[in-house]
Amino acid sequence: MVKFLIGDIAGFDTDTFALVSQRDATLSVPLGATAGRCLQVLLEANGEIVTKRALLAQGWEQYGAVVSDNNLSQSIVRIRKALQQLGVDPALLATLPRIGYRLTSAKRVTPFVDALDSAPLNPASVPESSPSNVALHWDNTQNSEVSRNLSVAESGTLEMPVSEGASDTAEHVTATSTPTATRARRSWWPAAGLWFGVAAISAALAAWVVPSLRGDLRTNANVAQWAPLDDTPGNRVFIAPDFKQDTDFVKQRLARLASTPPLAIDDAHERYVYINGSGSLDVFSYFLCRAPIGRADSECLSYLLIDHASS
Repeated sequence: MVKFLIGDIAGFDTDTFALVSQRDATLSVPLGATAGRCLQVLLEANGEIVTKRALLAQGWEQYGAVVSDNNLSQSIVRIRKALQQLGVDPALLATLPRIGYRLTSAKRVTPFVDALDSAPLNPASVPESSPSNVALHWDNTQNSEVSRNLSVAESGTLEMPVSEGASDTAEHVTATSTPTATRARRSWWPAAGLWFGVAAISAALAAWVVPSLRGDLRTNANVAQWAPLDDTPGNRVFIAPDFKQDTDFVKQRLARLASTPPLAIDDAHERYVYINGSGSLDVFSYFLCRAPIGRADSECLSYLLIDHASS
């Protein structure tokens, strides 16, 4: 369902993560899951700045993926290209260096609200009421009541019949009301005590369980670590500490990277190589960075190879 409209042209479908043209219903551009989640976070910010950290957390990390700022940059580029394909100015998605991103000229839309706004109000269906007619009717009603009461008072025929047993009944009700109220109060106390007991037990369980669940994924996520392959000043290869002593593992990873370099970049041979540990020997996982990982200008690329032939 389209819940957001960007630049009055492109609608964002939050179910399929696709941008749909409002001018041509057959024209749509799929964004993919990660880029779609990033765009949804930017739209829900209502024009406010969204930091890179927040986008990484909500777009990848909460789903268990460990990525770098370069993955976020690729998703932003994809969103801008999709907006441009639909005729929307890609500059609406602005970059704030070293901070994050902001999306402007976007609004939330609801089909029910749109239908209500577009439906004209028919004046003929609204009944007209004159204040003078209403006031006149009220005055006539009041005058009739006053006249009837005066007539009864002047004639002296106002009577109120009372049955003989009415007095006894009233005394019986008064006498029995006090024991009934007492029994009601007595039956209320056990229920209240049970309710307070359940509430106290629930509060105690919450105080015991909630602290262990407190914190987001970034607080509880494992921290990735790498150690230099050797201590020489020009070392550009780093390995997970658990695999540093496994020379066959290191040689196999470096040989596979050399034989199958990434085609998306031209400077793969100049980048810092971070070899990730893997539970399978058929999976080759790397981070290729222009600068040491952790720096703002590292521009790391996640590179994954899977050897299906031997698996």
